[in-house]
Amino acid sequence: MHINNREKKRVYFVPYILLIFLVVTGCAEAKIIDKLGILVAVGYDLADEDSNDRIRTTVLSYKPGATSTNTVPTSASNNTSKGVREKLSLRTSAKLVIGQMRVAAYGEPLARGGIITLTDTFQRDSEIGTSVYLVVAKDSAEQLLNAKNRQRAGTGDYLYDLLKKNIESGIVPSPTLHHFLNAYYRSGKDPILPYLEVQGDEILISKLALMKDDRMIGSLNLTESFSVKAMMGSNHFLTHEIELNTERLRKYYEPTFDKLYVTLSHVMTKTRIKVIDKNTPEFQVQIRLKGEMEEVSDLINLEEAEVIHALEREAEKTLKSEFEDVMRKLQKKQVDPVGFGSHYRSSVRVQDFTAEKWREMFKEARFVFDVKVTFVNVGITS
Repeated sequence: MHINNREKKRVYFVPYILLIFLVVTGCAEAKIIDKLGILVAVGYDLADEDSNDRIRTTVLSYKPGATSTNTVPTSASNNTSKGVREKLSLRTSAKLVIGQMRVAAYGEPLARGGIITLTDTFQRDSEIGTSVYLVVAKDSAEQLLNAKNRQRAGTGDYLYDLLKKNIESGIVPSPTLHHFLNAYYRSGKDPILPYLEVQGDEILISKLALMKDDRMIGSLNLTESFSVKAMMGSNHFLTHEIELNTERLRKYYEPTFDKLYVTLSHVMTKTRIKVIDKNTPEFQVQIRLKGEMEEVSDLINLEEAEVIHALEREAEKTLKSEFEDVMRKLQKKQVDPVGFGSHYRSSVRVQDFTAEKWREMFKEARFVFDVKVTFVNVGITS
């Protein structure tokens, strides 16, 4: 039988394809799914004082085929995050696969000493994505990962959903690995992380942890957390409560209580930061807030446009005062989670701009807040 040149090439080419396929598949590591443990969360704590190890690591994992509610916590101690894997493997029959890891928690004592060596290693691991959420846990990360919750959901999934919801419509700035490392390595901005604690059968975000470089040096309460996130740009908040001065509102109603509160829903904020004096330096922070008036804590006639405008002006005064208070706190601690330093560097084009130089400048910086509040859907046309 006659075979032309083109057919000869095809005949010889096929075995080479098969040979390459066998070599490639032969080199790949076999991962039998029944023998895997899917890791969904990891926690780091300082090891016990009587231990020769530096850190204690806790992982939450489940086996394929089981639901993620059936997570199993496993803990071991060692000196590095990679070194602890060997000890963890001695405590479980499954091979841990970290590609599905969603949350990394750091116990507060460890976080106050610095977490960059444990965090930077994540970006060097090709199996871990940069969308992993980082959090600080009150007392210990092990306690957090061992906690139960009212929804009886798997702790790893519950933590992820809790964080995701409050990032999208709450007070929590994005705490992904990408955002943390970006702030850490950028001069003029500091990382900020959610601070979680366990109260009975409830896991909650109680505040935000302020990070100076990679060390936790303080925290923000919920009101301060709202102020910081509002300053970070365009954001959406599910609800927000504002306390108003009753004395200045007596013209419009007779107060029943000492304090007046307005609760807004579907709150939208837009922020613009501008350097108005490069020498001081001085910033103008323009914040526009809109929200639906959900509830007022006292009896007020909301049919009058004049009353609505008076409430809006009082809300502006309250928010401006809160923004100024939180800035004084941040300046005192010399931490800049908003990133004013980044705005300054891009506007002024300073040479040899460093984190240390900015901390000294930030301590003396001035901030002028221009706040405008608009209440929508309150039943009147203003």
